[in-house]
Amino acid sequence: MSSIGRRMVMVTAFAALAVLFAAQNGGVRVPLNLGVVTLRSVSLPIVVFTSVILGMVLVLLAGLKADLRTRRMLRRYQDALGGASEEP
Repeated sequence: MSSIGRRMVMVTAFAALAVLFAAQNGGVRVPLNLGVVTLRSVSLPIVVFTSVILGMVLVLLAGLKADLRTRRMLRRYQDALGGASEEP
């Protein structure tokens, strides 16, 4: 199986698990304390999926900062070597 096929299987499996979780817990309501305000009745799947998305965004931003720092350091190193670069 190709890597694209494996990825499609993994995405499909994750989506199926997400749908199953939402179907099983759709009626569950939980209080959500945001520090400043408390929401009394929020659907559990909404809380879980929103926190997953926010976590992904935070990891993306943290990785982006590190990536930009690394690129800047590599550019400085390349300039220090006299601009010689190996283009693929």
